[in-house]
Amino acid sequence: MLRLYLIRHAESYGNIKGKIISTTDFELTEKGMAQSQRIGQKISAELKGKPISAYCSSLARAKQTLLEILRCMGQENTEITETDLLKEMNLGLLEGMSWEDRRQKYPEVDLDKRLSLLMAPCGECYQDVKNRCQIFAEKYLAEKDNGQNIIIVSHGITLRVLTNFLLNRPDEDINLLNWMENTSLTELIWEKRSQTYQVVRLNDYSHLKELKTIGYENWGLFADGDYLSQI
Repeated sequence: MLRLYLIRHAESYGNIKGKIISTTDFELTEKGMAQSQRIGQKISAELKGKPISAYCSSLARAKQTLLEILRCMGQENTEITETDLLKEMNLGLLEGMSWEDRRQKYPEVDLDKRLSLLMAPCGECYQDVKNRCQIFAEKYLAEKDNGQNIIIVSHGITLRVLTNFLLNRPDEDINLLNWMENTSLTELIWEKRSQTYQVVRLNDYSHLKELKTIGYENWGLFADGDYLSQI
């Protein structure tokens, strides 16, 4: 069956600035490299000897993460498809702003609980990102053989949108979907009989242990409801 491994990029220098970062290009930190190795080790045994396709955002932090994952898997020669379709949501005037400044200047912009209604000032809206995700799925996922394993490395908001889209959930359900931790794994399988994707793992960051983001439990796990219980 078709199996998707959706992975958020590892920690980048943008993540440690305490600012809102979307399309600005940053490379991985030393910790980010270690996180990439950890997720690579996690999925290596599962995918050993199996056919793999690899896709990533065209931003450096996503490609670096994917390259390190493939190296740890002994799959350095795997062809990588980089695409702007998987780039992070362009947050426009929010770029480089502190989270507190964003709350004061743009209180109507809620990246957590109202993502489905988000319109970034001078940037993208939720529907823009959803449209990108749909184009990506139609272009790269629709024709894959059932035995294929696909690794996709992207970004926090884009992966939430892509996951919600692939599961064919209503737009408002994305507001129950927590932020993806750096190198967290969301695994989906395509059920040919039902013609739907099913969740195997959602935002699994158990491999990180001491490498997880400090304070993630306070800011990343914001959802009031259980996303999976709504399926």
